Amino acid sequence: VPTPLTLTTNDAIKSSLYVDVFNILKDENSCSRFFGGAARAVHVLNQLTLQFRKKPLRSDLVGFQMSGHYINVSNLQTGASYRLFDKTIANSRGPIYNRNPQDAEAKRAVGRFQIHTREAKALMLLHELGHLLPGKDGNWLLPNDGGDGFLSMRNSRTVEQHCVDQIRALKN
Repeated sequence: VPTPLTLTTNDAIKSSLYVDVFNILKDENSCSRFFGGAARAVHVLNQLTLQFRKKPLRSDLVGFQMSGHYINVSNLQTGASYRLFDKTIANSRGPIYNRNPQDAEAKRAVGRFQIHTREAKALMLLHELGHLLPGKDGNWLLPNDGGDGFLSMRNSRTVEQHCVDQIRALKN
C-alpha cells in the first residue's frame, strides 16, 4: 500500500487536493492503472505535490503550469520512471485557489466537472501527473500542451476517461 505524504504546510487547499488525489490513486483501479499502478502513481504524485508552489499566473483560467527544463528520475523501489520540471506552479489566481470566480468563469468546466469543484481540481492535478509519466510506448501519457487550449482539453478528457468513476466518488 503506497504511503501518503505528511505535508507540513498551512495550505489547506493543497493538503485537501493531495488527499483527494492520493485516495483516487492508492488502490488498483482504472485510474491508477492508467498511471502505471498505484505504487508508481502515488510515488510521482508525492514528488509533484512536494514540488508545486502557489504563485499567481497571468491567466485566471490556468490551474497549474509546469515549465523549464526537466530531469528524468527513476525509483528502483516503485519502478517509477518519470520527469520533474524545474518549476511547477499552482496558480493562486486560478481555479485551484480562487473561491470567488467571476460569473463567466464559474460556468466553465474541466472535463465534465464545474471548474471550482473538488472533482475539477482533482482532474487538473491528475492531468499534470500525466505529463510526468511515460506510457508503455515510451511516450508521455499526455503530450505537452502549454499554450494549446484544445490539446489541454483533449488531455483532460483522456485522464477523465480512465478516472471518471474515482473522481465522481469524491463528491462535493
